[in-house]
Amino acid sequence: MMLDPMRRCGVLFLLLAACGGDDGGSPGGDGGRNPPGDGSNPPGDGGNPPGDGAPADVPGGVGEPPEMEGMTLLHNQVRAMVDTATPLPPLTWNNDLAATAAAWIATCTNTDGFTSILDHNPNRSQGHPYYVGENIYASSGQATPQGAVQRWAAEKADYTYPEGYSAQTGHYTQLVWRTTLEVGCAVGNCPNIQYGNTIVCNYGPGGNTGGAPY
Repeated sequence: MMLDPMRRCGVLFLLLAACGGDDGGSPGGDGGRNPPGDGSNPPGDGGNPPGDGAPADVPGGVGEPPEMEGMTLLHNQVRAMVDTATPLPPLTWNNDLAATAAAWIATCTNTDGFTSILDHNPNRSQGHPYYVGENIYASSGQATPQGAVQRWAAEKADYTYPEGYSAQTGHYTQLVWRTTLEVGCAVGNCPNIQYGNTIVCNYGPGGNTGGAPY
């Protein structure tokens, strides 16, 4: 059983490319947050785009809405770059997970003390046949699939196998959690939150549930 997730939020400045949780006010910055049991955490520049060096035959998603086009492919490119004896299975797009993400963004909930970014959805597993993980990305500029996955994947630089969940690398471990098979994401804006341009991705079965990710 997962314990209630801890909340974590840092600060990013574009010019410093720090590993934080929020934009810090620079246009186009980004952010995220990450509790145990979710795959969400801090933002940042992220360096090279996810997918650099990945195999060319990585599958994309079927059923993604236009604003999320490429999200599944970006996730699968990150997974394809993990060097394991048995390759990680690619994720497929799940509209039910995406609907849960969209419904949560629409609430613009911000009550947990981190005033600059959307709260995590404590009821995200409701109505799904498994525990649901969650990544949250926020920006003062446009929130894009490329920006979100690039930021989450950047945590790989701080990850050492076979570590499990940590607040520093939990976005990345959710991306590459072997038993996670589906993803669904949504984007929206919450004008009541400092960095309101938000992408939420939900994962099933969710990762960061104990042990190594793969």
